[in-house]
Amino acid sequence: MKKLMMLIVAGPNGAGKTTATNKVIERFGDALTKLNADEQTLKLKKTHPNKPLPEVNLLAAQHIDAEVDRHIEEGKSFYVETVLSSPKYRDDVLKAKEQGFEFSLVYVSLHPPELSPERVKIRAQKGGHDVEWNKALARYERSHIQLEWFMNQADNLLVFDNSAEEKPPILIAAKMAGQEITHRVKGVNPAVDRVVKNVQQRKLNGLEP
Repeated sequence: MKKLMMLIVAGPNGAGKTTATNKVIERFGDALTKLNADEQTLKLKKTHPNKPLPEVNLLAAQHIDAEVDRHIEEGKSFYVETVLSSPKYRDDVLKAKEQGFEFSLVYVSLHPPELSPERVKIRAQKGGHDVEWNKALARYERSHIQLEWFMNQADNLLVFDNSAEEKPPILIAAKMAGQEITHRVKGVNPAVDRVVKNVQQRKLNGLEP
């Protein structure tokens, strides 16, 4: 029997989550259903051309949340892409694990934090999804705060730094099922380094996630 999988692909706005994780996702082929709020927004904009963008974004987010619930209830493997700036997926992770899903997390970060809104600005100039500068910075901080909890829960983990556009992403930390987290590269991304250190310290002290 195939293992059920819930995969979260996460990271700050503009981190290049989709591009940086394409090869990881390709390994699973069609085994995982893709749930992406940005793609759902584009679909809804075509069917609701006169609806304000904030309303379309809300509808898209609600649709994806409902799909996550449905896939867990029906026992279907999936992955969802998110900035992870809120704890809203915590209950989903716990529920999925209770129902036999293996939870995997792929996180893509940047350093310094200002790179996040800068990349978003470049993306928007090319016609992509825009996010206000201050909002992107705030989400960057909240995302790394949330990372600690999700990292603790992950059965499998890959954390990348994607700051250098001209170079491949750097694998900072990793974990395979049944193993401990390994901090492979230090000093590249202080925000991720702090999270990994906290997770390892809590584990060492026998504290709950």
